[in-house]
Amino acid sequence: MMQVIKTCAALTAMALLSGCSPEAASRLNLRPEPKLQAAPDGYVRLLSPASHNFQTGRASAGDPVRAGKTSERFELREGDCGGNDCLEPRSRAEIRVTDDATADRIGQDTWYGYSFYNATVPSFRKDNSLRLVFGQWTLGGKHRPIFRFIQLGEDEGNFAACDPSVCVGPNTTHGDVVVQLADIANANGWGKAQNDGYVCRLFDMVEQRGSWVDITLNTNFSAGNDGYLKIWVNGQQVCDYAGPLSSQTSLQAATNPHHRRGIFSSFNKRWRASTQDAAKPHLIVYYDEFRRGTSFAEVDVRHRLVFGQ
Repeated sequence: MMQVIKTCAALTAMALLSGCSPEAASRLNLRPEPKLQAAPDGYVRLLSPASHNFQTGRASAGDPVRAGKTSERFELREGDCGGNDCLEPRSRAEIRVTDDATADRIGQDTWYGYSFYNATVPSFRKDNSLRLVFGQWTLGGKHRPIFRFIQLGEDEGNFAACDPSVCVGPNTTHGDVVVQLADIANANGWGKAQNDGYVCRLFDMVEQRGSWVDITLNTNFSAGNDGYLKIWVNGQQVCDYAGPLSSQTSLQAATNPHHRRGIFSSFNKRWRASTQDAAKPHLIVYYDEFRRGTSFAEVDVRHRLVFGQ
């Protein structure tokens, strides 16, 4: 009985640290430890060996679901890591599309649509930001992501003074989840004047906690001036970037972008230094209705739910 009390207290403490209530802890954390679950068809687990890192969320078990009966549940706990991530130190609960399943090509018009749900992720400051990544499109290897959705600290980002040809908006004023063109920023030496490649703000993580966020994006991953990245959040366009996205150096390695989604904690070292190595927040998010296609109508979650597609 004493061990049960200690376990419940520890889980509740982690839940409070992450910003969710003890009631939420009982639903999200105190659940049977599942067996290692395979990723969906066409995907593999990426350096995410713990059984809790990826699960199927079920409406019947109280998990949030955007439509239907199931969703994808990603969880990252203190101490989780796999492979080289343990040396960096980094940690993740991610799945990655396989080589034979990816249909994307550089220069090809491509659409993505899905819904995202924040269950426990808090906001951060610059000094303790974990630089959490919630989705990235990459050519793999040691190359930087073509673009990724990353959570900045509340006092990070230089959108107001950024080169207007880079930070194009329409949203550059609100939200700690932003899109970064990491590959081209690295290749072209973008710095503060180009906001380190953070081109658009998408939404605020804490404001959207407990609600589904519908995301639609359109891109061609191009390395030329004909490149573009357009993003809509909850039906409103928040990003309309025009210009190169991929670097010529990366194109020498591959021409088929791979998608990853889940939670990637990319900067654990900063957290350790600023908090004297305190336990990191217990992170849980959900994804649902993920779809790749060739048009807005084919992938946009709201459009499909209204018109039954």
